Amino acid sequence: MSTNPERAVSYVLNKSVTEYMDKDVLILSQNTLTREAARMLRHYETDDIIVTDEDRVPVGIVTDEDILSKVSDVTVYAEATKLKDIMTTPLVTINEKSTLQDALHKMRDNSIRKLPVLSKKNEVIGMVFQTTIANVIRDATASEPRLLSPPVKAVLGNLGFVLQFAGVLLLVPAIVSTILEDTLTATGIYLTTVLLLVTGFFLNSYGEKSSL
Repeated sequence: MSTNPERAVSYVLNKSVTEYMDKDVLILSQNTLTREAARMLRHYETDDIIVTDEDRVPVGIVTDEDILSKVSDVTVYAEATKLKDIMTTPLVTINEKSTLQDALHKMRDNSIRKLPVLSKKNEVIGMVFQTTIANVIRDATASEPRLLSPPVKAVLGNLGFVLQFAGVLLLVPAIVSTILEDTLTATGIYLTTVLLLVTGFFLNSYGEKSSL
């Protein structure tokens, strides 16, 4: 049987990657000079560049480490080096309909820690990071488990209120039966009243009253 933390993790991992992706993604043409790309990285304070071809189709990725390490290997042509010369390709991506669980599997299978998120039009709309997913899982397990969803709590609360109200209304015929010395009827009504009041109190303790 699953524990509450396990259910919480399963719940968040089934959420869409679009809910947790970083929408600020630096996208540059594959013909951009690495010198200009480095300047753009500093300006936008980011570590990654999604590289596109002439049709703006994402074809690769370049990190700040790539610029530092790979450019140094071609120092003779450093001034003319372009992103297409140092990018990592093919680019591993994930579509916007995928879940965080899908993203984790793809990261694991490809030994990567980030995934560009693509729209239906094959356009980059964000980036989802392994660290972000890890933080989401950590927060889910650290949060106090919520046993009942708000709609269920509202139903229970309102039902409890109705039962208690019905119990109070039954006190009148119970009193009348007592006055008329109809012991059997009075006893039955009193027992029903107690049952309704106790059940209503129990439901109220687990639910919360809302507008009917």
